[in-house]
Amino acid sequence: MMERKNYGTLGKVGVFGGDVAIADFHRWLHPDILVSAAPANLGSLTSANLMDLSAGAEMAMHNFRRHNPVDLAFFSCTSGSFIGGPGYDAKLCHMLKETSGAREAYTTTTSVLEALRTLGSKRITIVTPYPPDINAAEKAYFENEGFSVDSIDCIATADPRDSLLIPKIPPEDIYRFALEHMSPDSNTLFLSCTGLTVFELIDDLERRLGVPVISSNLSSAWMIGKFFGNHGPNAGKLGSLFTM
Repeated sequence: MMERKNYGTLGKVGVFGGDVAIADFHRWLHPDILVSAAPANLGSLTSANLMDLSAGAEMAMHNFRRHNPVDLAFFSCTSGSFIGGPGYDAKLCHMLKETSGAREAYTTTTSVLEALRTLGSKRITIVTPYPPDINAAEKAYFENEGFSVDSIDCIATADPRDSLLIPKIPPEDIYRFALEHMSPDSNTLFLSCTGLTVFELIDDLERRLGVPVISSNLSSAWMIGKFFGNHGPNAGKLGSLFTM
């Protein structure tokens, strides 16, 4: 007789985020973690629009509380969770938890900070698809958190304000750009943006560079897996962070 199994036996995460992050979570999280998604629509990549994402997240969390209870609430946008300055990710976590009724809440930036500290990272190179003002805000955020940002460089698209172009950046271009722009002084590479498709690059980049490599969605999947107590069968393919 075929075994019958309920979905989400480890629990449910409610994610406010974009298509690439949702696809990464479905593909790489433990199959018994149920992912319930609410779409985040950013449009033009500006500070004002990134700040406005918090209102969309709050509405999504209200809907989770009323119609679709979750164990963990997650705000999946890197720049949207640091754009408010020092402590902004913590403020978002508080809002997400209170509004959703979840047991805990994280953001992408929260996850990246935890990943960097767990790895013992001190000096980091950041690769992004962001325009210069967003890069400057990110550099300031991570330096305020105690990290030295040796370099932060943008992979160019036809329009750096158009967030819809980010998922279209070929992974091989990201790989090549990361190798070319890695600072020799850094002990960690961070591929920043939940719209980048980079999971399959991590292990090979680590071997080439000889240092830990993390991405926004990789750090998020690691943090979500930690919360539910299981990273699943694919953890061995995801680089050094998943050995910690």
